[in-house]
Amino acid sequence: MKLRSFHWITVALVLATVIVAVICGLAIQKGNRAEQTSDDIFRNYHLRVRLKDILSSVKDAESGERGFLITQKEEFLKPYDAGVKQALDDLDALREFVDSRELPSESLTRLSKLVKDRHLELEETISLRRNMQGDEGFGLARDVIETNRGREIMEQLREVIAELLTDLDNRLDILHQEASDLKASHAVLISIGLLVSIGTFVAAAIVTSLERRHRAVAVETMEAQRERLIAIVDSALDVVISVDDDGRVVMMNPIAEEVFQRRESQTLGQPLELLIPKRFHAYHRRHLKEFADEHVARKRVLDGGLIYGLRADGSEFPAEASISRMVVKDRRLFTVILKDVSERESGRTRIREQNAILARIRDAVHVRDLDGRVVFWNEGAEKLYGWTAREALGKYAFELLKSSDNAADAVIREQVNLLGAWHGERRPTTRDNRELLVESRRSLIADDNLRPVSQLIIDIDVTEDRLRQQLERRSQRLESIGTLASGIAHDLNNVLTPITMGAKLLKRPASDGQRNEIINSITASAERGAGMIRQLLAFAGGTPGPREAVNVSELLEEARAILAPTLPKTITLNIELNAMLWPVRGDATELSQVLMNLSINARDAMPDGGRLSIEASNTTVHKDQGGGDALPPGRYVQISVIDNGIGIAPHLIDKVFDPFFTTKEQGKGTGLGLATCMGIVTHHGGALSVESDVNHGTRFNVVLPAEQQPAPESLQVAAESPPMGSGETILLVDDEDSILQMSKATLEFSGYHVLTANGGLQALEVCRHNQQQIRAVILDMMMPEMDGLQTIAGLRQIKPNLPIIASSGLRKPDQSSGAIEGTQAFLPKPYSDDQLLATLRQVLQ
Repeated sequence: MKLRSFHWITVALVLATVIVAVICGLAIQKGNRAEQTSDDIFRNYHLRVRLKDILSSVKDAESGERGFLITQKEEFLKPYDAGVKQALDDLDALREFVDSRELPSESLTRLSKLVKDRHLELEETISLRRNMQGDEGFGLARDVIETNRGREIMEQLREVIAELLTDLDNRLDILHQEASDLKASHAVLISIGLLVSIGTFVAAAIVTSLERRHRAVAVETMEAQRERLIAIVDSALDVVISVDDDGRVVMMNPIAEEVFQRRESQTLGQPLELLIPKRFHAYHRRHLKEFADEHVARKRVLDGGLIYGLRADGSEFPAEASISRMVVKDRRLFTVILKDVSERESGRTRIREQNAILARIRDAVHVRDLDGRVVFWNEGAEKLYGWTAREALGKYAFELLKSSDNAADAVIREQVNLLGAWHGERRPTTRDNRELLVESRRSLIADDNLRPVSQLIIDIDVTEDRLRQQLERRSQRLESIGTLASGIAHDLNNVLTPITMGAKLLKRPASDGQRNEIINSITASAERGAGMIRQLLAFAGGTPGPREAVNVSELLEEARAILAPTLPKTITLNIELNAMLWPVRGDATELSQVLMNLSINARDAMPDGGRLSIEASNTTVHKDQGGGDALPPGRYVQISVIDNGIGIAPHLIDKVFDPFFTTKEQGKGTGLGLATCMGIVTHHGGALSVESDVNHGTRFNVVLPAEQQPAPESLQVAAESPPMGSGETILLVDDEDSILQMSKATLEFSGYHVLTANGGLQALEVCRHNQQQIRAVILDMMMPEMDGLQTIAGLRQIKPNLPIIASSGLRKPDQSSGAIEGTQAFLPKPYSDDQLLATLRQVLQ
């Protein structure tokens, strides 16, 4: 029985052994197949990563190329070169997948061609930008980009990679399914083996042996896991401290030793309060007790706020902390993870301090992002522009600070993006629609990677300063007019002499030829005197004109017309012009004032007579001449005022441009002349310098930036016969009877019906009774009792659409419209019959 049992046991053991052997063989086969499947899955995943890396590397190269195109800085080519190199390396790495037939060779060939094509196109744009400087290079590179060739290549590259990734995903699904099937088969085989071995001694022995082995492996695994966890905690960059249920330290990682300046061996068993400032002890004990009774296993301390730790040297530091709870051998264990944020908080403190400083600056300071939205707005900006920080933040700056010159704003933004800075004057509008003149400085702000992120704008209100400068210039201009007055008076006497004599001669009998000669002489003298008065009034007006292209030749010819009759006969005036002078952008009135001031100074430097020369020529400042206080490179026009007078002493030459400095006697000058000249020239973006040699003369050089576009040329109007009237009724209003009678005679002789009034009140009365017949009004602006503006208002109430021509020898029209407000034309006194008739016909038509 025992033998049979042993036999059956033997047979059972043999059968069990055979079955187990078969099962083991199948399991090994399945295991090898599973290992092969796992390798296939790994390689397919590796291939998938390589394909994505190619696309990512090409995109990195594109980003580097874009940065170089925008800034033309070579450092942006580093990511470009790295992206190209990585893409090529990834292509080489794909060849092993072609050799293993996991990637079709034609797909690799297509990928290589697309990557190289994109590389060549990027190289082309970079070469264009590098070889052509400034906007031209940027424009050429942009033209290459806008061909959409690069976008088409990238679309094709994405499509090829997407197709390959789709194939890989399908293949991975198959492999994953196969792995799952192998796993199930393996589980079935093991189950069968276990069932076969359950009732046998061998199975029991094997199970016992496996159990022991499993226990040994489990112990080794737990030990390895413990060592791994210790290594993880020790390598953590944050403080990790564990305390027991009594709040005593049971573990500290190395970073905790470094932060708290205490060894773990010295801290173990000590209460956690040792590491906390005394003022937080009560809160710590209460918080630990509350957390021990809560259901949550982990939470942040102070809801994410800051706590403070205590170092061994007594110093405190801010930190963020979280606490977790676990149970080990029926005892609770609390672990605190703490992060030292001293550096971050110091940075925040510095930012707060900087913001506080910026907020207290009196100048308007604000920051815009690259889209033009306001991200910072200080108190100075609030006071200057009227918008509070709450109202301004997030808004577009061009909507808040509206300007009349949007094209100039676009140019400024482009210059800041390209050059990194801009400095100049702008005319923004405040919240209450007041226009300001501000001196603005703009700077580009970049991040740690040198990528532009925003613009810093500092605006200084110079509205009152400019007004004060204008008043100073007008004061100095009036001083110059007083200096010119004696010369003008002398020349006017010369003009009036032939008029007075001719008028008396006309009363005597004379032939027609003699009378015509006398009339021509009187007419020429009167026109000469009128021209002198116009020149003097234009110089005396003092109203800043528009900044426009100024013809320098015409400017000097006007100066000649004013200076020639005013300089003493002992001084010779010589003006030398370059026939092809470039125009300059500026205010012709202010530039004329500069020439007058310098010329009067030259006259005063030659009390015994001499030679005054004015020369003008084109000049160019090259790049190697820039730097410091020198003019920036570009085209300029130089005007030199030269005399051979007494000169300037060496110890005084550095003071001549100082305000109120003068070497003249008391009452002979204010000392504002040269200071005003310097202010005007500097405001025009130019430079004013002086060279002098005692007893040999002085040379003042005015250098002004040249305009790119030619200056407008004066139109020469061919002489035509005066236009005749057709019986229209015209109302003449003037308090001077002589002007009234001569103008009336001229108009009636030319076919008009004329009504007259010698003042504003009479003009209103005449208009009320004849409003249907009156077609136009010629009105003097300077009249007693009721001036021109009051008369215009009264006429508009009677007949709103009545055409009015304003006339004056002093009052000037608005430069932008060419007429005084409320009128349709302006007739400057003295005027000729041709001017009177032409202006009237223009208004009537």
